[in-house]
Amino acid sequence: MWHSLKHWRDWAMNEVRPLLRSGPQSQAIHVSYEKAGLVLHDPVVPWNADALIVEAILRLPPAARRKSDYTLHIPDREPIPAESLKPDAGSDRCRIYFRWNAMGQQAKEADLYWKKHRLGQVLIPMLSNVDFFAGLRFESPTVFARIASQSVACRTFVAMQCRGLQATAILRSSTCSLAAITDLAISVRFRNESDLTTVDVPVPLCSSQLSAKQALISAHLPKIPRRAGEWTITWHVGDKPMGSQFVRAISRRQFLQSLRVSDTRFVVVDGKGQLSLRRQIPADNSITRAGPCFFVSSSEVGMAGRCALQVYAQVPSGPEPPALLQQELLVTDGPTPFAPGLVNIADLAQTSAFELRSKSRVLGILPLSPVPSARFNSEGGFTAAPEFPWTPSADEELTERLQRLINSPIG
Repeated sequence: MWHSLKHWRDWAMNEVRPLLRSGPQSQAIHVSYEKAGLVLHDPVVPWNADALIVEAILRLPPAARRKSDYTLHIPDREPIPAESLKPDAGSDRCRIYFRWNAMGQQAKEADLYWKKHRLGQVLIPMLSNVDFFAGLRFESPTVFARIASQSVACRTFVAMQCRGLQATAILRSSTCSLAAITDLAISVRFRNESDLTTVDVPVPLCSSQLSAKQALISAHLPKIPRRAGEWTITWHVGDKPMGSQFVRAISRRQFLQSLRVSDTRFVVVDGKGQLSLRRQIPADNSITRAGPCFFVSSSEVGMAGRCALQVYAQVPSGPEPPALLQQELLVTDGPTPFAPGLVNIADLAQTSAFELRSKSRVLGILPLSPVPSARFNSEGGFTAAPEFPWTPSADEELTERLQRLINSPIG
């Protein structure tokens, strides 16, 4: 019997006391928690966790593998007995698990005991609801309008063209997993500022989103907005608003009046079949085909709309210019290239310019001839250049020439 007691004392000296001297070991004791049916391993435990779990990894001889000998001691509560003890296969390591209900919002220190011997300590950091919401953000909120078969990020859209409205955002937590938010519903409120009607759309999160610290979330407006007016879109967590956006639905007429040509170029194809953009069509015979490229935009902020555009060929002293090309284009508030096609260079011999129209309204003109120059005589007078339609390309060329003139040396 004395031999057995001596053996047990030697084990205690070799295994228990080193742990006692080394104090808490983050590699040996881990804290996790349960929420929404998930086991989560965050650096902090939220105030509304369903249960806390402490896992201790110890090297144990067979004689010390009784789970009833292990307890977890937390101030102001009864010792927590081990829930399970699982040996690792092929090793003398064992995993001891403790599980109990959540304990509030204050951090606690938990001491691990084998019988009356203290083996280690772990700090259980708790996260309050105030700190959680302080670190909760709705980032990159965006509204998409479905125009025909495309979903376009916008702040303004054509009411009669919209087939659906969708709000998206990135929900991000800087403290712990998003599972802590399950007790409070996420929703989006669509408010029509014309008649003050509101529609609340719930936004559920799946398990993979709940276990992460960020998630892309979205909500669709159930009804399609058909009238011009303003909408306010507000994200909510419970009853707390987290951020708002504003979008406008405008009429088709207002959209067409906002169209602008911000720049022009030529799309040309040389004898080798290479495609390129040029400010002017080269005077030599290196080009086989050419066509206009108009950069169209809307003056409305964040616009999304479709319109039918036509390209006409201007013929000097001719009848109404014929429509060469027609195409429907999605237009935003950024320059959108409109290059509907190419024409054989021989067919452009009698053409002086390309004209872009939206119905009967002329949006821009792209001359085929270079910008004419005024001629100065010896007396300081000049002969004015012939009449020429001013274009963004001509304006860019004028700026370039003036810049060269300013930077040229004097004398």
